[in-house]
Amino acid sequence: MNAVPATRHTEATRRVILDAAVDLFLERESDGFSVQEVADRAGLTHRTVYRYFPSRQELLGATAERLAPAVVDQRFVEVETVEEWIAALGPHFAHTEANLELVRRVVATLFTSKDLRLFGQDLRERDAHRWQVFRGQFPHLPERDARHTFATLRHLTSSTSYVLYRLRFGMSPTEATEAIQHAAKQIVEQAARNNRAGRTEEG
Repeated sequence: MNAVPATRHTEATRRVILDAAVDLFLERESDGFSVQEVADRAGLTHRTVYRYFPSRQELLGATAERLAPAVVDQRFVEVETVEEWIAALGPHFAHTEANLELVRRVVATLFTSKDLRLFGQDLRERDAHRWQVFRGQFPHLPERDARHTFATLRHLTSSTSYVLYRLRFGMSPTEATEAIQHAAKQIVEQAARNNRAGRTEEG
């Protein structure tokens, strides 16, 4: 009979900890805060924080996951062709640009996490939709080639790649968008050629 209240208490405490971590993340504009600072902000002891998040890295990963929906663009869930996916990159990257610093910090924190689950189920679901679109358009690609091609296309068209083009290579928003779209189109053109070849071999 006490299981439900205990579970609710556990969820509430975890939420309080993450709320405090998110507030500090946004205030500092970085992940440069300690577990003790999170505990102080949440009104808890650092031991309590460690009970829910055994390491600072796990806390940072969960914090980035909590922030991810604020920077993830939903427009790709509606695409019905790979061409629509590439066309949607313009407004998607404009959204990324408007939240560039937050996206950069979230991406950096996620990639330093050792727990790949912290990338979130919602992201996997969006990937699943785009995979279905891609596979439906190129059904004659061998499975291994299809997965490799899709992975390359998915990574190239991500906010992570946009951040790298902008910050590492010093491109303007327009240059980064155009470069990624151009490369994506080349990948799709090659996939179309390979798909036609596969159809011919099957025939």
